[in-house]
Amino acid sequence: MDYSTRLGAVLRAFSNLFGAIATLFLLFLMFGITLDAIVRALYGHSIPGLFEMSELSLVVIVFLGLGWTQMEDAHIRVTLLHRKVPPRVAQWMDALAWLAAAVVLALLAYPATGEALESIQIREFRWGYVEVPIWWTKAIVAAGLWFGALQMLAQAGCALCRAAPVAAAAPALAPH
Repeated sequence: MDYSTRLGAVLRAFSNLFGAIATLFLLFLMFGITLDAIVRALYGHSIPGLFEMSELSLVVIVFLGLGWTQMEDAHIRVTLLHRKVPPRVAQWMDALAWLAAAVVLALLAYPATGEALESIQIREFRWGYVEVPIWWTKAIVAAGLWFGALQMLAQAGCALCRAAPVAAAAPALAPH
C-alpha cells in the first residue's frame, strides 16, 4: 500500500494510533500478569479483577493490532502458488485475496457492530471476581474489524492499480 497518498496517510495515522493503544494494553498484560504471579507467590492470592482485565486486554491487542499488522505487511501468507505464476496473475491473485479478506472482515464487523451498539446502550458488564464493564471492548472489536476491512479493501485496490506487477515474493527462509 502506498502510504504517501491521502488515504494511505489517514490509514497510517489510524493504524499508528490503534497500534499504540494495543501496545499499551500489551504492556499492561505483561506487567499485570508478572505482578499477579509475584503477589500470588508472596501472599497466596491473586490481584482482584486482573484476570478479567487480562481477558479484555487480549481483545484490544488483537483487534486494534489488526490494522497495524496490515500496515506493516506482516500477515502470514502462503506463497507457494504465488511464486509459480506470471507477475500479472500474481497481482490479480493479491487483489482477490485482499478483497476476500475485506469481505470476510466486513461480514464479521456487521453483526459485531449491532452487538456493540446494544452493549453500549445497556452498559453491559460481566461478573467475575469483580464486576467489569465489557461494552467498550465490544465497540473495539467492531471498530477493529471495520478498520481491517477498509485497509484490506484499499490494499486490494492498490494491488490492481500498480503500474508494474511486482516480482515474485522472496522466500522468508533460505532454501535448503
